[in-house]
Amino acid sequence: MEREILKFFPYGKFRPYQKEAILFAYRIISKGIVGLLNSPCGTGKSVSVLTAFFIAKSNHSAGKLFVLTRTRSQLEIFCRELKGIKQHSGKNFVASILTSKQEICPKAKDDERLKKLSYHDFIRYCKDIKEMKLNGGCEYYTNTIERWRLTSRAQYALLRLKVISPLLPDELYNFCKEFKLCPHEVSKALMPYSEVVVGNYNYILSEAIRESIISKAKIKIEGIDCVFDEAHSLPDYATGMFSDELSTITVDRALKEAEEFRIDDYGFIEALDHVVRKLGLEAKHHHKFDEEHLIEKDRVIMEIRKLTGLNDVSDLCEKLILIGESVRLSKLEKGGRPTSYIGRCAEFVYSWINANNKSHVFYSLAVKNGDKEDMYRIGFKCMDPSIAGNIINQLRSTILMSGTLWEFQYYIDVLGIRKTYEALNLPSPFPRENRLILVDRTVTTKYEKRSLEEYYKIAEHLKEITKNIPGRIAIYFPSYEVANNIIRSMNTNIPILKEEKDTNIVEVLEFLKSKDRCIITGVARGKISEGVDMTEEGRSLLLGVIVVGLPYPKKTEIHEALRAFYKTKFGENAVKYSDEIPCINALAQSIGRLIRSQEDKGIIVLMDRRVSGRFKSKLPEDIRKDIKGFKKFKNLIETLRKFTATF
Repeated sequence: MEREILKFFPYGKFRPYQKEAILFAYRIISKGIVGLLNSPCGTGKSVSVLTAFFIAKSNHSAGKLFVLTRTRSQLEIFCRELKGIKQHSGKNFVASILTSKQEICPKAKDDERLKKLSYHDFIRYCKDIKEMKLNGGCEYYTNTIERWRLTSRAQYALLRLKVISPLLPDELYNFCKEFKLCPHEVSKALMPYSEVVVGNYNYILSEAIRESIISKAKIKIEGIDCVFDEAHSLPDYATGMFSDELSTITVDRALKEAEEFRIDDYGFIEALDHVVRKLGLEAKHHHKFDEEHLIEKDRVIMEIRKLTGLNDVSDLCEKLILIGESVRLSKLEKGGRPTSYIGRCAEFVYSWINANNKSHVFYSLAVKNGDKEDMYRIGFKCMDPSIAGNIINQLRSTILMSGTLWEFQYYIDVLGIRKTYEALNLPSPFPRENRLILVDRTVTTKYEKRSLEEYYKIAEHLKEITKNIPGRIAIYFPSYEVANNIIRSMNTNIPILKEEKDTNIVEVLEFLKSKDRCIITGVARGKISEGVDMTEEGRSLLLGVIVVGLPYPKKTEIHEALRAFYKTKFGENAVKYSDEIPCINALAQSIGRLIRSQEDKGIIVLMDRRVSGRFKSKLPEDIRKDIKGFKKFKNLIETLRKFTATF
């Protein structure tokens, strides 16, 4: 096996425990079972599973590999590793890289209107223009596909791609632009010849995408070996696919759209507007703002029927969805953005009607909208991630891997995995002496203890801690509400970038790279706490990570419903699965931003006295064994100063 590993492994030396990861992945693929791999960030998981696949493939014990990621940056990591393996091994394999159709579309690159479309609206635009419904069609598509077959130009490009693949998304875009071809269609055409396909979770989890892309490429799901990267997020991703929300902003725009285009909707949009506002006001009465209030599913449809006199709301929704298509085309022809708010409202209500009562909850909420009128929303949320397990059980083999995948049984249970599985938990390869973990036991964000006095105390401690960390620092809070209350009292001269709900990751990285000393603040489970590689040339950009409070899920009516749902499915594990594991995962993801290489050093400060209590025993051993708790804040600062003096 050593010789086979060296044939495909493209680096001169192995990181600690990397061979164990390769052998584990090889065993999973060869046996055709499910594998759960917990290996800390920065340990080379990506190249390990790819190496294992090619060994298994050379031994005729593998199918076609699908590598699924959440983000483009993760996708590009796998693409680069594939390039390295191809160059090192001399093996002439084909790999297809599937990225967002909107990001790689030549027409969208040149048209600001298309860039600003929601992905959902862009897909509809793409479908319409391919079907020649507007603007004379798409030249990139017609240059690629003619009468359901590849054109001679596309066939020639495909021959070249088989030799030079894999290409990074930007490389593929430039290659296809040179031939005036559609990059997405070319990538799809390459799939039947590919040993490896890299894309996002939807290519396997979404039935519609599976049918339109994988089935058309004549790939059988039973022949797919699949890797889910950052698999700790798979339960939330799976439920998110079957959840949706609609706001009064969208409904108001739909009302204006109906008037502008003289659409007879039988009073549907007015009725929907009335229902959303009525239910939103109820939520405001119960919880004020930003907290969901559970409602009966049938209330929305009964109210719409009552106000419109309609019996079959579902049938009307289907008709309005088609009308929405015409509105999109008309707007584009007039130089506007091809979006339809009537179509969006109809699609939402249609999905509401068809959502499963047993696995979904239905809610309303009120949102403070700055100085403008309050905004109201209704939505439905899926609580059952086992849709992912239904697919995983059909795949030839599956590897779920992450740096925070300790509780293996949790993933087996909530994802509904029934296949034989094996698990491997690898220790951190990074020197323990490079990382200091301190606990401030004098503060807490426990809900019952929250007060302006406690927030001020935390702010003062943050000011002192950050003053003594001579580098870049990330501070994570349990919620935006807690963050805002504390940050406004934290007077510091260090530059701060606050994560907002619309914060761009590129902006955060540029801020970090432009300053030797600065602070970024975010929330647990937010954009800058998970899946973001805050590194430069392989080294961490951060010297300190501070986690304020414990990131337990917020106690809401929805969360209580989830607990009850888990109680029915998992009995005594309900609280563990609904509260404890999500909290520990969020905590671990936040502190995992710090150490990314053998040379990195840094400080982690956990600011909540609960960490040193019973909660500590629930933490992974890698974290638990290095924790130092302090009842006196001055002693924490002294320990911190001694550690930074060694830098």
